[in-house]
Amino acid sequence: MLTRNLTLMRQHERAGGVADFAHLSTAPATIGFDFSNPRHVHIGDHLFVEPTIRACWKRGIPVVIAPITSMREYFRAAGYDVVSPARARAQDLRVSSVYMYDDIAPAERQDRYLYLNTIDHHITGRVAEHLAEHVVGAACLGATSSRLDGRPWLVPPGPTPLEALDPDTNDWWVFNDAVDSGWFRVLPSDRRLLAEVAAEKQRQGFRIVRVGSAADLERRPGKLGFEHLDLRGKTSVMDLFRLLRSPLVAGTISFDTVVAHMGIACDKDAVIHLRRFTPAHKRFLQAHLIPPFSGATANIRFI
Repeated sequence: MLTRNLTLMRQHERAGGVADFAHLSTAPATIGFDFSNPRHVHIGDHLFVEPTIRACWKRGIPVVIAPITSMREYFRAAGYDVVSPARARAQDLRVSSVYMYDDIAPAERQDRYLYLNTIDHHITGRVAEHLAEHVVGAACLGATSSRLDGRPWLVPPGPTPLEALDPDTNDWWVFNDAVDSGWFRVLPSDRRLLAEVAAEKQRQGFRIVRVGSAADLERRPGKLGFEHLDLRGKTSVMDLFRLLRSPLVAGTISFDTVVAHMGIACDKDAVIHLRRFTPAHKRFLQAHLIPPFSGATANIRFI
């Protein structure tokens, strides 16, 4: 099914990662973005797509967004109209993930739809900027004379658990060794490598705060082999953003997951261990997805 769908998307490719079934000649009255299926769409995907939604909204088109549950608060805080999938799919132009094609009723799948694929190797440039440019073009919202802003909307700074421990020293590194998708691409030795990096940071005088979901904690309740603050199961997406906006945090240590993406968006340094992808996909990630926008100031080190 997936191979069939990806072949179909390639036949309707407007640009890398953008399949155009709408073929509009004038701007739509409204646009609905449906990225609501957590089996296929993850937190990082929302961060890659948010600049596209913003670019359409800023051009005067009413937009609505149906995100996964964990991202609803984020989009509300950013000022978007957060709706049900049914309402998003009822808009004049509909935008969704290629991996959600089979979620949509067969009679509607090719009716005024754009489908996005954030890991399509035909993408040129940085992913978030590339998608924004070509969705704006497909929606007939005018030519883009300059590069669109691909950095996701940032949650404003706020209080974190770190201030209570030491409000004056910016020496924390955020550690995460969990993966939601592609778990089969991670071996115990990969997690040990990340833990060794964190342990070395601690020996250098830094402190480590570990983040992750409640499910991460349930699957692997054991502690790391060195002192750290364990916040797994205690942080929402908004909490994690605030943690990474804190001046007390120096950087992140993780796989190529949302912790790294979010930290880089917040200008935090990143130590990243890529999962066991093909060499071609690793090259794609480094050239186009990490980071997904231009002008990042974070120091990114791949290990």
